[in-house]
Amino acid sequence: MFFVFKSKASMEAAVSRKAIETAEQIIEEMGAELHDDLIQRLSIYRLYHDRIEKARDDRAETELLITSMKADFQEVVESVRRISRRLMPVKMESDSLETRIRNLCQHMERPGGGTIHFHHKGTEQPVVERDALYLLRIVQELINNAQKHSAAWHVDVRLEWNAKTLSIEVEDDGTAFSKASSFISVLKSKTNTLKMRSVLLRTRIQYRQGASGLLARMDYSAT
Repeated sequence: MFFVFKSKASMEAAVSRKAIETAEQIIEEMGAELHDDLIQRLSIYRLYHDRIEKARDDRAETELLITSMKADFQEVVESVRRISRRLMPVKMESDSLETRIRNLCQHMERPGGGTIHFHHKGTEQPVVERDALYLLRIVQELINNAQKHSAAWHVDVRLEWNAKTLSIEVEDDGTAFSKASSFISVLKSKTNTLKMRSVLLRTRIQYRQGASGLLARMDYSAT
């Protein structure tokens, strides 16, 4: 699809409007995650306080409640970590893109919530920093979608380096085949940060049914 702008001002207005819409969508998604996950977990602590007050003369019941509070507090910590990882990808100044994606996979694993497997083939090629950040964010969001929407036990992240192209695949085992086709249709039609970043990388994300779930693939070329 091509757009014809009457003037530079109209083009800048359209770009600005799209950028604002995208930023608002990101804010809305993060706000929903904070509300649905973190705030609800924290609100449970008020209930614990009331129950401990009522059970203060029952030592066994109090100890049981404290044990439960410790377990739930660990879930709160994990929730904060998940949100912070989405906002700030793992990065060391000297790390290559491959190392950063490997570290991302390790940090996004959730105890008792599935395993992320990292695979790579070929010899890594240099990637400009801006594109590396976009690629990292795309992988991050695809993993997050697999964990959040498909309840996957395993997520495979595969990188294959060729002479001029980097192919990236993220495949989960949680999306039921009966729902995969409709889920793919929604992903293809939705304008989100995944699609915006892939456009900036001069590529697109392709979705299809994998061996036991959903497979997302993109081919990136630095040229």
